[in-house]
Amino acid sequence: MLPSGLAFCGVLVETSMNVTFPTLMNQFNTSLSTVQWVTTAYLLAVAATMIVAAFVQNNFKTRTIVNIGGLAFVCGGLLCATAPILSVLLLGRIIQAFGTGFAMPLVFALIMQQVPFHQQGKFTGTAGMIIAMAPSLGPTYGGLITQFTTWPVIFWITIPIGAICWLIASKNMPQLANTQQQKFPLSQFIFAVIGLILLTLGLNNAGTAGPGAPSCYLPIFLALLAFAIFIHLANHSTHPLIQLAVFKNQTFVKVLVLYFLIQFVQIGMSFLLPNFAQLALGQNALISGLLLLAGSLTSAILSPLAGALMDRRGFKQPILLGTVFLLASTLLFALFAQHLTILPIIIFNVLYMIGFSFMFNNSLTFGLQQVPRTQIGDGNALFNTLQQYAGSLGTTVMAVMLATGVRLTPKTTSVVQTVNGSQLALWLSFGIIVIVALLALSIKPNLQK
Repeated sequence: MLPSGLAFCGVLVETSMNVTFPTLMNQFNTSLSTVQWVTTAYLLAVAATMIVAAFVQNNFKTRTIVNIGGLAFVCGGLLCATAPILSVLLLGRIIQAFGTGFAMPLVFALIMQQVPFHQQGKFTGTAGMIIAMAPSLGPTYGGLITQFTTWPVIFWITIPIGAICWLIASKNMPQLANTQQQKFPLSQFIFAVIGLILLTLGLNNAGTAGPGAPSCYLPIFLALLAFAIFIHLANHSTHPLIQLAVFKNQTFVKVLVLYFLIQFVQIGMSFLLPNFAQLALGQNALISGLLLLAGSLTSAILSPLAGALMDRRGFKQPILLGTVFLLASTLLFALFAQHLTILPIIIFNVLYMIGFSFMFNNSLTFGLQQVPRTQIGDGNALFNTLQQYAGSLGTTVMAVMLATGVRLTPKTTSVVQTVNGSQLALWLSFGIIVIVALLALSIKPNLQK
């Protein structure tokens, strides 16, 4: 479980920066759509790192992976804490992302390979609780720091914590498997990363230039082309970066999509709500950060219990229970978008986190249980990559929705523009959760024991 501490620090810093965006906009004299790359670039880099998780775990010793991840987290954090300009901050975030990208897949690989089948839900729920708490605690932590000191302190506090987790994990992590000597599939990696970056760039440009602009649809088209080339190369390689055979399992694919969509909404909300509180309700960074604290604590309590429930009763019961809470919370957010205040935001977010707790980590456990043991590394890499990329897209799309509110009502006040953009984002979130509900109802367990 020790790498989960390093992963927690990485995700904590990621979401704590969301409440600093208004401050960063003023300090660096730039727009929200530019500043949000502090989070988006980080998540993209984490996703790109996790793509190679299966290859790295097969070809390098566990201790080496932990050391690389820990060093990247510390060095990147130091660069962020001392950044004089936005570009240096972005560079530091990208370097720090490698630390999270190496640490997080190790957590779940350790559970799936060394924990008995009938206890995997509980262990994944506990590890996931530690990591999943970070997106909700992050805004609270960032708000406290920003309100009473300055944003670089966010990094000065987490650097030593991450360093301690790194050193302890380096000495105590067991070797997961015998290492191999495979040639790194560089061309596959390049096209996969190009696809991720171009898709995010295209969606980001939709907010500033509009969905009909060439700067929007051209990057998206090129991204799809890059993904197609990646799939072709992987299918014709003796040593693919990811074994695409896992996609032949329909249940695995459904759960993977469900997992992606839930994370998309979760990280999107952790970006949207603190910024809504500051830009529309006029709250300071501290209050904006505290909005999500109750939901975070709720998730911390329920996640291990939800995992244990799956171990006892199977996947269907917790997933359906979670679906009800996700539907109710996102619908309430959307219906009351024009009239949101602090208390309704807290209540609706708690409802969302109840549903999130029952579905998110259980989806990862159940999904990996669908594939043969020889494909667990590839399935784990896909889950962790899409988890981070969902966060990147969630942040980007929520920023696009806020920018769309500005474009659609250019003559109104910034408060009205933020409210209108937030309403679009919240209805989009509800629509996504409807898709999640349909997927949940269609899943039929077929476990690989």
